[in-house]
Amino acid sequence: MNLSRSSSLVNDSVSSVTCLYFTAPIFESWATLAVNVIACVLNSFFALCSSIGNLVIVIAIWKTTSLHTPANILLGWFAFCDFLLGFLAGPAFVVFKAAEIARNFELYCGSRFVYEFCSQSALNASFFVLTFMAIDRYLSLHLHLRYREVVTNKRITTAVLVVWFLSVSMTISRFWVDNQTFLFVTKCSNFTCLCVIVVVYLKILVLVRRHQIQITQLRVPESFDRRGSQRSLVDFAQFKKYAYTVSFIVVLIIVCYVPTTIVSFCKQYICTEKQEDAKILYTMMVTFVFFTTALHPLVFIWRTTEVTDAIKRVLCKS
Repeated sequence: MNLSRSSSLVNDSVSSVTCLYFTAPIFESWATLAVNVIACVLNSFFALCSSIGNLVIVIAIWKTTSLHTPANILLGWFAFCDFLLGFLAGPAFVVFKAAEIARNFELYCGSRFVYEFCSQSALNASFFVLTFMAIDRYLSLHLHLRYREVVTNKRITTAVLVVWFLSVSMTISRFWVDNQTFLFVTKCSNFTCLCVIVVVYLKILVLVRRHQIQITQLRVPESFDRRGSQRSLVDFAQFKKYAYTVSFIVVLIIVCYVPTTIVSFCKQYICTEKQEDAKILYTMMVTFVFFTTALHPLVFIWRTTEVTDAIKRVLCKS
């Protein structure tokens, strides 16, 4: 770790810290101090809520056999990604910001490395899992009766494990590539996932509209099986509710991720992380990302009745 000190244009002392693969300026102004203190307080709370909420969802899905479907397995993996963000990345972020305030640069380097490794790996995996969730909903409509034959629990689990391997490998590659290349590759990968999700959901909207028309037409004949009709309506209603839940999560991620990506590119390509305003804005955006990870469990509990019932049974047993 190397530490150098210089003077900025606003006459505030700036410490330049070099840790492993990155060099970061440590501003000592009151604005930076205030933002760091607020970020530590808020992210401590968000990390606790995210860890508990997402862990409960993971355990509920794992222990409830009836929830062992491809859609719920993906939901469990997505909650697991958020759990890692809250349990590992969140506390590491708080520690490295506190170390920045205390000028403990050895702790700063170690905790920031843990934060960047865990957050980057979990975020990359969560984007891929969210893409799988959108594709899974599309296939359930497109394949109809062949869906259970094509999309199986084993295939879903294998795909997610491969994604986790790729995500961790991408993060480790940062030791061998420069920061600009790493940032470009990871952000383009995440942006591609978002584009795929948007396209898939547009196709889902078309299929949902088509199925609604078909269900309406099937109500006319008197010889139509009422029991089959009710079952079809219930299944379709559950599908729409789950699809809307995932789309709501997608909107949350887009709202928090796009500004964070813009600030990240500003830091790396325009501001080069030497302008204090860019660093303050980045800290605020990261705090908003951790806020969304704490909000996701509430969205799933609010929108998914089966998961809510499973959580109640798990909590009652414990």
